[in-house]
Amino acid sequence: MSVSISGAFTGVRKQFAVTRRRFAVGIRRLATGTTAVSALAIALMGIIKEKTSGPVLVVFVALIVLAVLSLVLVARPAAQESATAEGTAVRAVPPNNLPFRSRYFVGRKKEMARLERTLRPEKGPRGRRVSVVHGTGGVGKSQLATAYAHGTLAEHSLTRWLNATSPDRLLCDLLELATLIGITYHESKTVVLTRLWSWLRDHPDWLLIYDNVQLDGAEQPDEGPVDHQRRLQPLLPPEGVGEILITTQLREGWTGLCPDPVELTVYDEEDGLAFLRKRTGSTADERLRGLGRQLGWQPLALEQAGAYIEQAEIGVEDEDFEEYLRRLSAQSADSDAKTFELAIERIGAQQPAAEDLMRLCSFLASEDVPRATLFRYRSVLPDRLRLVMDDQLAFTRLVLKLVDHSLMTRHGDGRTEPVTYGIHPRVQIFIRSRLTGHERLEWSQAAVRLIEAAFPLAPDQLESRVACDRLMPHVDAVTAEPAWAADNDGELGAARDPEALVRLLHRAGSYQNHRCEWKSALAYFAREAELRGLGTGSEQCLATAHLAIARQHYLLAHLDTAEAACGKALALCDAHKDDDAFQQVRAQCCRQFGGILRERNRFREASGYLEAALRIYELQGSGWEVIDWAVTEQEAGMIHRNAGRHIDALDCYERAGDLVGGGGSTGLEEHVVFRAMLRRDVGIVAQDRGDLDTAERELTAAHEVFRTKRGEEDFETAQVAKFLADVLRRKGQQCKAASRRTRNPLRKRTLRAQAQAHLARAHELLCPVLALLGKRRTTEAHTYAACLNKLGSLQWAQGQLHRAIDTLREAEEIYVTAYGPDHHYRAKTLSRLGPVLRAAGDREGAERELRTAERIFVASLGEDHPSLVAVYEFLADCAQDPARAEELRARAARIHRSLWGKSSPS
Repeated sequence: MSVSISGAFTGVRKQFAVTRRRFAVGIRRLATGTTAVSALAIALMGIIKEKTSGPVLVVFVALIVLAVLSLVLVARPAAQESATAEGTAVRAVPPNNLPFRSRYFVGRKKEMARLERTLRPEKGPRGRRVSVVHGTGGVGKSQLATAYAHGTLAEHSLTRWLNATSPDRLLCDLLELATLIGITYHESKTVVLTRLWSWLRDHPDWLLIYDNVQLDGAEQPDEGPVDHQRRLQPLLPPEGVGEILITTQLREGWTGLCPDPVELTVYDEEDGLAFLRKRTGSTADERLRGLGRQLGWQPLALEQAGAYIEQAEIGVEDEDFEEYLRRLSAQSADSDAKTFELAIERIGAQQPAAEDLMRLCSFLASEDVPRATLFRYRSVLPDRLRLVMDDQLAFTRLVLKLVDHSLMTRHGDGRTEPVTYGIHPRVQIFIRSRLTGHERLEWSQAAVRLIEAAFPLAPDQLESRVACDRLMPHVDAVTAEPAWAADNDGELGAARDPEALVRLLHRAGSYQNHRCEWKSALAYFAREAELRGLGTGSEQCLATAHLAIARQHYLLAHLDTAEAACGKALALCDAHKDDDAFQQVRAQCCRQFGGILRERNRFREASGYLEAALRIYELQGSGWEVIDWAVTEQEAGMIHRNAGRHIDALDCYERAGDLVGGGGSTGLEEHVVFRAMLRRDVGIVAQDRGDLDTAERELTAAHEVFRTKRGEEDFETAQVAKFLADVLRRKGQQCKAASRRTRNPLRKRTLRAQAQAHLARAHELLCPVLALLGKRRTTEAHTYAACLNKLGSLQWAQGQLHRAIDTLREAEEIYVTAYGPDHHYRAKTLSRLGPVLRAAGDREGAERELRTAERIFVASLGEDHPSLVAVYEFLADCAQDPARAEELRARAARIHRSLWGKSSPS
């Protein structure tokens, strides 16, 4: 009897080791609201699977019942607590969206074991675990990830497949996941991601598959060692108990994220033979070996061959198989191309429109071709494909035929998720290589027309962002290598809509400009101008394209190039002086020239261009959008402010406000945002004058509008936050100085607390700005340097003197590289660096840097510019001669009084 009981408990221990993961899943499902029955069922599945019987069964079932009863009592409070988490709504975990698991998947045991060891180790702390599978296209990376995910479904609380072909596409899928699990909507994508990461932290045992990760510029050697962790980190959950599986063609740069990445290559002969046996249903090993060797055991080629043999009903032992091998040997040397060509020939003979669909998709992105978009805009497609699409049932049969031949994939069921199509990149390349010049013209332009028809007409509107994000991969695909030529027969491509491509380029550029991705926007506008220069469209459109190029160069601080491009646009306008259609473009050119000259400190000339633009708007009156007129007044005010004429600047801002009305938070959204811009500018003037209370009030109000309307990751929102942080830093320093002067201990304590609060708030505002602008550092270093200036001063206020010096030196280096050693932007940095050096005990160094700043300011901005106020005040602190110090403070006071005019405060 004792032996029997001992054996029973030994069996229990073995069973418990086998099913412990299933119990864990049952616990988690109970905690998220799943019934106790599901937990019991999961455990019993393990028992049945192991065919337990006898005393082992009795003891084990008793343990299960006790465990379930205890879990029910413990799990209910956890479920209630989870349902009340901040930022989420009570909603079931979404079902997995995994691709169908191939019933022919075989082998890969070593690779699967490595995934298991990395993602689900038996020992070690639980936490976020990452594994990377890399290899060339067509070796089966996604198939391996799919097999792993399906095999572990019961052990994960959430499984989600994410398309990572671009950072923007990946972000869309993450935001969609947040919506599905009930994350509360927010304008800011950063806020939504933060809430998603919090949800994943609180709900353990998830699996996220980042499929086909591609990162812009990831293989550029001039940037030093590739580090994909840094590039991908913002889109990875930072913590939590879960698994991340990445598939990619990028070989290097993963060690920081995954020390042991899995490299996937072609099948070895044993696995390849097993695959062919399963795919063809044949055991004629010698013949199958011959096929595999001929195709180099390339998984994609083997899948294509197997699909062809199945669809053509070829017997491996028949003569038809020998004929298939002979035809393969006569094809291209590329193993994939051999199988593609025969499959395409066969399906094209049966259904010509199927090959047409593949031709169209070969010019689109390889994933996420929306079925709804194809049907909604099918009128722009060539007739043969459009006629098939008029019969939705016939079109569905056509797609399924391609899926059966492994030439296309289909995702989504049309009910819970939209239907999308995909085509392997290697298939795309092969399809395009077979096209004649006439066919390339037809199908590349059909793809352009399709995406142009679907792309929002107003890409700069917030409500268009989701649609634009979804379509941008297709925009990049259709504009990468379009065929563009005049048609001889007048039936195809350009003859139908010759401006489709340039319209799409302009809209894509406008969207990227709206997102403040200026380098990307510049590329689109440059291609638009090139095509319009060849005679596509009117000269007015060409002038607009040159103006758009000028704006991007201006925003990237390429002032010489910006001025040249703006000159081209203005020259086209001058050639049509009597044409009213060119007047609006002329006004915009004058405004842009004013901005360029303002950056060059040529304020008189800049004001002249803005006055010319204002005259054009005044002549037109209410015939044009009043917002353009108001923006011109605002830009004139910016010139006055930079020139030190603050009263004139405020007059311009007042006139701009009168033009759009004082609707507060109501009215057109565009006007609401513009009024917030004016409050921002008024706040900056108040800061220059030293009126920090007014500056804080105006900038806080502006920041709230920008956060609400544009989102926290918006560039303009970041700019407002940067100025507000600097105001709070100055107020914190003022409180610190006042606390040192007072002898009242209670007053001293209050002032120190206020200083600490101001500096903490400034730090809170500045950190996200640094993160945002840091991503754009390589292309927009000047905007990053402006943020470094604020950070350096904040570090000084926080007592971090050496860090402040390093930060400000970095900003100075950026400005010297971008603008030269005598630009006033460098002088602004030196005016901040001087007092930091003084506080660090380097009096001589401080005076030297402040003298350099004084020289640059006087030479470039004049002797009475407001920027000199701080320079003279800090020089006075460095001066050892009391008379000299008094003289410097008198200069600063004189300039400061001039900022207020007659209403200067006492």
